[in-house]
Amino acid sequence: MSAVAGFDYRGRLDELRCRPTDWLVERRDALVREQRRLRVEELAVTAVLDERGALDDSVAARDGVSTNNARQTVETARALGTLPHVAAVAHAGGLSAEQLAPLARLADGTSDAEWAQRGPGCAPADLARLARSQTKPTAEDAHARRAARELSWWWRRDAGMLTIRGELPDVDGALVESVLNRMIDRMRPAAGQPWASRAQRGADALVELCRDYADVEAVPATRAHLVVQVPLEGPAEVAGIPLPDSMVEALRATATIDPVLVDDAGVSLATGRARPALSPKVTRAVLLRDGHCRWPGCTRRTGLQVNHLWPRSWGGTDKIANLAAACVGGGTDHHPQLAPHGPYLLVGNPNQPDGLRLIHRDELADLAALPTSPANPRAGPTAA
Repeated sequence: MSAVAGFDYRGRLDELRCRPTDWLVERRDALVREQRRLRVEELAVTAVLDERGALDDSVAARDGVSTNNARQTVETARALGTLPHVAAVAHAGGLSAEQLAPLARLADGTSDAEWAQRGPGCAPADLARLARSQTKPTAEDAHARRAARELSWWWRRDAGMLTIRGELPDVDGALVESVLNRMIDRMRPAAGQPWASRAQRGADALVELCRDYADVEAVPATRAHLVVQVPLEGPAEVAGIPLPDSMVEALRATATIDPVLVDDAGVSLATGRARPALSPKVTRAVLLRDGHCRWPGCTRRTGLQVNHLWPRSWGGTDKIANLAAACVGGGTDHHPQLAPHGPYLLVGNPNQPDGLRLIHRDELADLAALPTSPANPRAGPTAA
């Protein structure tokens, strides 16, 4: 206890401020690797304690984490026992905790070596989505999701604010997300006025929906339009959430279904002639495939635009292999940082979750001698 109380954080900051930036970067990288190594050591100890029946939900209280988090740790520890390659990469510092947990659910004995190689290049959100798609949910799973729906609200009277909290299942959640995003994206400030934040516009969209409903007759009856991805194998998905077959069929009675047949890489099999402007169908296919901004490390799922990896003004095509989602505004704003206006390019194969990497324009000359993508010769080297 005395050692903890005696640590002088501000004093340590003063010491570090005397160090050069390169040293600090190297030191941080080394600490991250060490944290990851220790995490795998912790998982190994957890696995043995689990084998001996020495763990229960009280470990969550000791660790200061949620029960769900503690249970997920045990599941990951168990899975790594059959994933020696993934475990080795994680122990060497190649996988974050956010990547390791879904990867332990996704990989198995036959794909262990493959995912040990690909996993470090995948965003945690993509790994989680792939892990969810491994099993097709049953009708009972769908009923359980719906039974867990909730919406609650309460007043913070002193602040004069209504607080709202809720959870919605699969299709309902996708519908609400789609409508609110569409409303937010169409909101524009009055001439000369600054933009409201996306969160503020989201609140305005919810109020607008309620205000319209206050006069029910003024709201025309509409059918929801939902895009359902249908892979060659595995479950159909809405917004990355797997659906049971029975639910997809039932949706036809209450919504307009736009099925998109995709291959194993999540690429739409529908084709069309290239045009100067992207068709809504191509745009939807790209956004469905990516699900979030493809800038490395960015998990933003809202305010997305489709970006040409190799710009059209440089001779790039409108093929899906040359397109990827990039965020606009909202504090991240990665789209303007990409060519032709920005200094960076995403190169590689966007059809793979780990297929793109970020390069600076100055690096283009070094890539000239590398193999290129057959789908678009100028799109850069194809990911392994």
